[in-house]
Amino acid sequence: MKLPSTIISFFLLFTIPTIIADFYHHESSEATDSYTLVWSEEFDSDTLNTDIWIPWEGGAYNNEQQCYTSREKNLFIEDGKLHIRALDEQYECGNSGIKPYTSARISTDSTAVGWEHGRFEARIQMPMGTGFWPAFWMMPMREIGWPKGGEIDIMEYRGDQPTVTHAAAHYWRENCTDATRQCLNSEVSTFDTGENLSDEFHIYTLEWTADEMRWYFNDERIQTVSINDLPSDYDPFTGPFHIILNLAVGGDFLPNPDQSTPFPATMKVDYVRVYQ
Repeated sequence: MKLPSTIISFFLLFTIPTIIADFYHHESSEATDSYTLVWSEEFDSDTLNTDIWIPWEGGAYNNEQQCYTSREKNLFIEDGKLHIRALDEQYECGNSGIKPYTSARISTDSTAVGWEHGRFEARIQMPMGTGFWPAFWMMPMREIGWPKGGEIDIMEYRGDQPTVTHAAAHYWRENCTDATRQCLNSEVSTFDTGENLSDEFHIYTLEWTADEMRWYFNDERIQTVSINDLPSDYDPFTGPFHIILNLAVGGDFLPNPDQSTPFPATMKVDYVRVYQ
């Protein structure tokens, strides 16, 4: 699965007004032949390439319970796979205070590595257990403030729902002058794959053009959003976006860990590839 010669085809933050987009559960990617591989991260080296990936240090949002660190115990490469590992440990997290868990998050945002439009895919194996919240997602490189520039969640997962994957696009609602959270609008799909996603690796894909975004699970389309039809301000989903991989623990999206939650838990990433 490491050779790119064959193309295989977050952020659900809130439950405030969402628009459930059309489902296409039996359509596969119709445009893969027109794409060319332009960038890939195969995680074949012994250590993370920090010229590309920047680890997050500290707390996060959404009442998440982890502190992100760049320590090898939370973030490492082994057997050609990136491991993002959540640990049950008290940890001093700077301005966020003491957190009950640690984990890791990496992104390409601080290295000017980003893309506008294309096909974005990653092959990932999920952790299972209440409280685990891994994600493969994208944010705009232009500094406009969230969610004015848009947010694209290619994959989000809840460890307490091991067969379900989520896809979403978030943006600023048209003509909204309220506070940020009241102005958030979302296009969301929740797709039950019928498989335990922690048992093996699966491929999560976004195809993004000037007109629409299409999400796929193992080359099966699970959501389509027409960008031109979005009731939005600030021209979201324009300009380059960067890639983020993270494993959150607890928060607003899902229950916090309980006594049944197995630690340590690992999100494993085989590769990340970009085609245009």
